[in-house]
Amino acid sequence: MRAAAVLVVALAVGAMGILMPSLSNTVEKDTQVSGQAITLTVEGVPATVAPGDVFRVVATMANNANRPIPAVLRFEVRNPNGTTPSELTVYSGCGAEEIVNTLRLRFYVGWHGPLLAAKGSSFVTGTSVASVAATIAGADYWPMVLRETQERDPSGYASLISPGSNASAGVRASGSDLLKILNYYGMVRLANSASDGSASLVDWVLTMPFSDRIVADGDLSQDGFLIEVHPQSRGSFEFKFWAERPDGLGIPSHPYTCGPL
Repeated sequence: MRAAAVLVVALAVGAMGILMPSLSNTVEKDTQVSGQAITLTVEGVPATVAPGDVFRVVATMANNANRPIPAVLRFEVRNPNGTTPSELTVYSGCGAEEIVNTLRLRFYVGWHGPLLAAKGSSFVTGTSVASVAATIAGADYWPMVLRETQERDPSGYASLISPGSNASAGVRASGSDLLKILNYYGMVRLANSASDGSASLVDWVLTMPFSDRIVADGDLSQDGFLIEVHPQSRGSFEFKFWAERPDGLGIPSHPYTCGPL
């Protein structure tokens, strides 16, 4: 009886194989991600400073990705002799300062962007959004950019893209996803007051470059940000810079501010 049961099972398996045949060969492929999404270069940090010095840091983020991505500059300052927030002041558009411990401070330049254009794309400040749309509005990556924004910032997405009541009447009335997402990142304005509330793309212009290379400054100036070394500072400051997604780990406990951090 045991042998008969094994035979029945074997026949059943064979029958299933007959009912569900494989119609093709199996194909296996591997793909490897080459490089990083952002290439960061930093200039302007001097080798030595005097107490009370102010120096300008130009941190340039270059997008290597084939679709737009937002990035925020983060940097950490360490002083082996101990440091306090009053020893350094960062002057940027918007950002935050976080006390990690008695030796380290961490700064965040930017808020939820800016949005870097896809690799190889560049539009200068003042370009009409209509011109931008004519070039890239139909790109396949915009649905991915919108979904990522919605997942990262549901309330912001609802108020500025969905659209909601916080966007201008023109943005809310527009059917352009491009205009809505550039407005979300604070990268557009109306060209003149006479077109207030316009939904026409020709009435909107870029307030900063929409480019695959952006200088992290937070105030749209594209000339970097200032760091002041206070007179009471001592020892040596070690700087470490990197770029992160806006929703990266290590969200600062200190609220974001605009102006001196």
